Amino acid sequence: MSTDPTPPEPPALPPHRTNVSPSPTPGSKAYTNLQFQIMKDTLAVIPEPIPGKREMQPTTKERLEQWSQTIAFGEAQIQRLGAQVDPGLLRTTLQLQFNRTLVYWRLFRLVDLPPEIISNIFHLVVWSSNHPSEGVKQRLYLTWVCKAWRRLMIEDPMIWNAIWFHDAPPYERSWEWFRRAGSARLDIRLNEVDSKRTGVRDSPKFTAQQMSDILDELFTKLSQIRMLVVIVDNWPPALTVLQKLQTAGNAGIPISIERLEVHRSGLPYVWIGPGFDTQGHRDPAVLFGGQTRHLQYFCLSGIHIDFNDTPLSNLTTLDLRHIAIDSSPTLKRFREILRSCPNLDKLTLDGCGPQPEERNFDHAPVELPKLKVFTLGSFNLSFACFIVAQVHAPRVRDLTLMSMVGGDYTRLVAMLTRKFKQVRILTLYNVELKMNPTGKRTFVRWLESMPELGYARLARIKPEVLHMFAENPMNYRKSLEGGSSTTETVAPACHVLCPKFQCMEVQAVPPEGIAEFCRLRKGVGIPMKKLYLNTPWAQSLRHEHLKLLQQEVTLYIAPVGANTEEENKLLSEGWDA
Repeated sequence: MSTDPTPPEPPALPPHRTNVSPSPTPGSKAYTNLQFQIMKDTLAVIPEPIPGKREMQPTTKERLEQWSQTIAFGEAQIQRLGAQVDPGLLRTTLQLQFNRTLVYWRLFRLVDLPPEIISNIFHLVVWSSNHPSEGVKQRLYLTWVCKAWRRLMIEDPMIWNAIWFHDAPPYERSWEWFRRAGSARLDIRLNEVDSKRTGVRDSPKFTAQQMSDILDELFTKLSQIRMLVVIVDNWPPALTVLQKLQTAGNAGIPISIERLEVHRSGLPYVWIGPGFDTQGHRDPAVLFGGQTRHLQYFCLSGIHIDFNDTPLSNLTTLDLRHIAIDSSPTLKRFREILRSCPNLDKLTLDGCGPQPEERNFDHAPVELPKLKVFTLGSFNLSFACFIVAQVHAPRVRDLTLMSMVGGDYTRLVAMLTRKFKQVRILTLYNVELKMNPTGKRTFVRWLESMPELGYARLARIKPEVLHMFAENPMNYRKSLEGGSSTTETVAPACHVLCPKFQCMEVQAVPPEGIAEFCRLRKGVGIPMKKLYLNTPWAQSLRHEHLKLLQQEVTLYIAPVGANTEEENKLLSEGWDA
């Protein structure tokens, strides 16, 4: 068996193009598949490394230097020629890239690193996952490698302090992690099995007593809990969470929770049903018994608290969903909360807003200078306009409108025009808009007021709304009455709407309408570069629909539970300027 860690030498670079078919471009699925196949083929033929044989031979060092020069040339050609690059050159470059990486892997003395460095590497692996379920797998995989890694993993409480109670009752795995976490700060996620995700009907639901028993054990480390996320279906376990937190706070137990989410995912607004506690409704809990000074991220869905007696200040996220109007904060209290949160970064109001009062439009908007993400959903037209009038947030980057149905929301669109000029990410989910002459003109002027828009998430909207992104705004600079030029403009004259908009995510939109939109944007000189498909929806599309879309744009699958790289870039780019 060879002791040289260097993989076999690949063939020399081809002198000229040997195939006229286009090569896959970096970032495409075909390009990734080719990389994976090269890795698989190479690993299948090289011998296993010999323990203790770690020294780099002179020939290996020389070969690495040669490879690096050849890789640099190949990468430059791929960058310059794109799909026209010689397929042989592309494959050889990818082969050399992997060979070089493989040599580095086999020569790197990981086990010789100090334990604290190895632990930091483990932390990066564990915390880099995009979804809690992936984090669970990464922790288990690392403990299975060898005895030394297992010992380091188990002795490190920071590895186990993010605990998702998603294993089967009695949660043996989760409680073992709870013990391994020791005195570390804890991030706890507790939710029932999602029947929509698993397809299992009649999944078991928490009772109030079961939730109480779990919380009694968790609250032995209540002062260590940094994040608590609870997702249940019915009233009893949700009320139990809030009431036990209030009881602990009133008893003087220190509470330093920075992020709290309590979701009751059953029928919204419904107070009657199995286990409904009328007393719990009449006397809603004071959050943490008032110990909320550490709270930064606060989300309630389908459940409410005593907003008047709960101190809420210095939040970075306020997320209120599906709370009945008479259980929502009053307009006065809502505005007090906003004024007490000058660093608010994200505001979500979905089926929950302040109780309206007479003469409510006499109030000056509350200044939210750091608000970056604003979500508005599940309101009728007048109430949506009422809420928008309460805030002044000129630096919003990510704007979402969803579940706006039962009427024409063109008046809301007109109200939003000029209000959020720095929007870079726009979400329209099931928004009802009439594309009559007035509606078209209003929608175009709104898009024209957002010249930095670079990414859109679109779902359940009519194709004619989507196609408005390809309209020439100069055609709408005439007033509808008399045809005279209007003196009011929302942006410098431009023949293309949203010139930076070249990437979007879609679901539940007719594929033919999407393909036509891509053709229209190409026709105005701004072709779409990427089209992300929502995972469940993509799986439901017929082959001919996927083929139709692939003819117009490069397709990607949107990550589950995480932003795309384009979204993250648009949210952060130049924010501190």
